[in-house]
Amino acid sequence: MRTNLSGVLKCEGAQRTRLVQSGINHKLGWAAGTGCHAGASQPRSGEMKVKIFNDLKRYLKGGIITEHQPVDFLPSGFTVRQIEETGVSVIDNFCSAEEAEYLIEAARPLLKPSRIVVNNESVKDDYRTSSTAALYGQLRKDKALIPLLYRGAMLLGVPYTHVEAVFVTHYSGGEYYKKHEDFFPGFQGDRLYTVLIYLNDMSPEQGGSTAFEKLRLLVTPKRGRAICWTNRNPDCSTHPETTHEALPVAEGSEKWVIQLWYRRYELLPPAIDLPDAPEADVTSPVAPAAELPSGVRHLSAGMGS
Repeated sequence: MRTNLSGVLKCEGAQRTRLVQSGINHKLGWAAGTGCHAGASQPRSGEMKVKIFNDLKRYLKGGIITEHQPVDFLPSGFTVRQIEETGVSVIDNFCSAEEAEYLIEAARPLLKPSRIVVNNESVKDDYRTSSTAALYGQLRKDKALIPLLYRGAMLLGVPYTHVEAVFVTHYSGGEYYKKHEDFFPGFQGDRLYTVLIYLNDMSPEQGGSTAFEKLRLLVTPKRGRAICWTNRNPDCSTHPETTHEALPVAEGSEKWVIQLWYRRYELLPPAIDLPDAPEADVTSPVAPAAELPSGVRHLSAGMGS
């Protein structure tokens, strides 16, 4: 069972618009609750413990409840397309050029060697050779990221506060991340969705593409483009076919991305002083594209291996 984003939104000429989520169609069989807005009252500490406990009970029973979100802060040209029957969706203009440039410069002085989890420990390993910078989490909250968190939450039907700490990742020439999944066992590994956002343009010759070997799909980075997919279903089964890798970047080139991982329970407190967005009309859904978007192609035999 997969996220169906065929109820696609396309916003042309709409800068920082606010839409109603009725244009998004989720075929997950999940119960839809009421909207969760920045100005709404938030649960106290005791209430949050009860909420997490109830989430855990639903998790163990195989049930997941999500809430509809407003469609906030959409850049001009925001367009979603599903890639055939792969379960992967491509969102062009997920972020603007100005947002991408700001996030790169904000992350640059904060970069540290990337880490992976091995036997429940965070370690540096040549399985992943990039660098990362934390821009949104418990200790640091760059408000420039909030519109991106809302966009991802709007697409997926979960509150934006369910996102993990957000990192910008940088790949220099020769750097890569080998084949991996974004889910792992247990309640704490309950990553429902991934939204991967490219912050700079790259040509196929520069490397750095995202390869889904089992889906035979290869995505070339394009500034402002995002790709998203489902990691877990409501019955807690996983999608091993979403195994993917960041192919090596060519010498003299670089790649910048942001990963948004959404879970089924709240991880971060709501932002305060959230900038408001002007209202706009709901746009018409866009039918799934018959052809692959530019920069997305089928993986040839031997590629990504």
